This record gives sequence, structure tokens and C-alpha cells, in this order.
Amino acid sequence: MFLPVCLNITNLRIVMVGGGRVAEHKLHGVLRFTKAVTVVAPEVSEAIRASGVAVRAEAYHAGVLEGAGLVYACTNDAALNRQVREDAHARGLLVNVADAPELCDFVSPAVAVRGEMAIAVSSQARNVKRAIAWRDRINELLDDDQFDGL
Repeated sequence: MFLPVCLNITNLRIVMVGGGRVAEHKLHGVLRFTKAVTVVAPEVSEAIRASGVAVRAEAYHAGVLEGAGLVYACTNDAALNRQVREDAHARGLLVNVADAPELCDFVSPAVAVRGEMAIAVSSQARNVKRAIAWRDRINELLDDDQFDGL
């Protein structure tokens, strides 16, 4: 069971292992809140390179977690993702293993953001499409002028 919380990431560096489509998706959500992200992968997509985050174009090794506060394992290699998780846990770090909620310490909800306000929708990692649909409906409601000035 996942507890919905909001983390203070002001002085937190996020390490994202993986440089492909899954990492792009995770990074897109994270960038709404911080650019203090380092992406580590032998091959990194142009979209990630263009995002303005730090990129280490190298194979994963446990040393890349030094100084991290939060970790995302976003590769297409399940064994590597598990190794990232083990290494993160050995350092007392929370880790999100993309596409494996049973291995996650936290999950990324679907988020609607307006200024300083953020609404997160989580399905306990069971129905991501429905969480996104709820988030999209909330975005429609937030676009309604009745919420201005509240």
C-alpha cells in the first residue's frame, strides 16, 4: 500500500538510471518540480539530453548513487533495475522501479499542477490509465474560471 505524500526536494538530487522512452516519461513528470536530476545510461535519448538535466553517458555502477536523495530505475533490463534497487536500499535511498510496482518504495501519481497547487491521483499502481483519466478530468475542471482566485 502506498501512502500519498509530498516530498521536499529542494536540496535533493535525483538519479535516474536509464536513457530511453521509460526514463523520458518519468523525467517529464519530475521536471515539473526540479531539474536537479542526473540521468545515467550508456545511451541517452536526444529528448533527455535537450531537457537540461545532467547526463552521465556511462554504464550503471553503484557509485552513480553517491549524493542521491531519490532514485528511479528506468531501464529495459529487469535484472539491472533490481540491482539499482538493491544498491539504493543499501544506501538507505527510496527507489522507483519503472513498470514493477511490487519493487517500488514510491510510485509517481498522475499530477495536475496550477501555480503552487498540485493535485495527485494515484491508483496504488494498479490502474495507471484510470489515474491519468482522472487527472485529465481534473485538469478540465481546473481550466474552468470558477477556480480562479480561490
